[in-house]
Amino acid sequence: MADVPPPFSDLGKAARDIFDKGYDFPKVKLSLKTKTESGVEFETNGSHDLDKNRTSGTLKTKLKFPEQGVTFSESWNTSSELETELTFEPKPVSGLKFTLSSSFLPSSGHKSAKLKTSYKRDYLSVDGDVDLQMAGPVFKGAAVFMYNGWYTGYQVGYNTSNAKLTANNFALGYQGKDFVVHTSLANIADVLTSVHHKVSDKTEVGLTTTYNLQTSNVSLGLAGKYVLEDGAVLRAKVNNQGQIGMGYSQNLRTGVKLSLSGLIEGRNINAGGHKLGVSLEFES
Repeated sequence: MADVPPPFSDLGKAARDIFDKGYDFPKVKLSLKTKTESGVEFETNGSHDLDKNRTSGTLKTKLKFPEQGVTFSESWNTSSELETELTFEPKPVSGLKFTLSSSFLPSSGHKSAKLKTSYKRDYLSVDGDVDLQMAGPVFKGAAVFMYNGWYTGYQVGYNTSNAKLTANNFALGYQGKDFVVHTSLANIADVLTSVHHKVSDKTEVGLTTTYNLQTSNVSLGLAGKYVLEDGAVLRAKVNNQGQIGMGYSQNLRTGVKLSLSGLIEGRNINAGGHKLGVSLEFES
């Protein structure tokens, strides 16, 4: 079977997920997802930032028309920002997708709109979008080519208002059956390397390194994930700044999931600065 590469934004995603997912600190989160018999999906999210002492929330609805290849979603948040998104995937052209999104903030009158297109097939994935801003549109495009597990990609962005590049990114890597090795160069400044290895159905490990060509600063991180017999998940990560992250998630019952996480400042244990996170998810 031929390889269908992921979009440029998803390259190296497996390693990023093992460092990011399941760690909610410094927030307390509550999420509720429901679906009606007619297929309308509702999602409500609320969170309180323990560091900033700030509470926020969003309400999102999604309606799908599978036969027409159309999906419509609308969301509203506690900042009174209204966002809409319309997606169309024409059935005659497999892999082609159009997305039109918009946002409106009544308090300031700020409006924005973005048109995205993407196409994927064997060996190739391309995407492009235009952000329609008052000062002038911002364009972004990317392409990824994959063959026998090896892939290479390029992403470029251009702001017409100041005639400057907003993105100039390269990527190269290999995707095997149970591992991914990824390297990227962002804006000719940061070199990122990541490795993700799925050791077994229950164990995953990830490694990331970042090197800044201008400052010579280096960052290093190691993370792991282990699924227990009862389905609970243990997570841990550490970086060269002495920060140690830990996470635990458990399905309390069908449709109810509790996640606990924390961050320890290993270099300054007595000085404080440690963080906690709690997440409770309901889904029906």
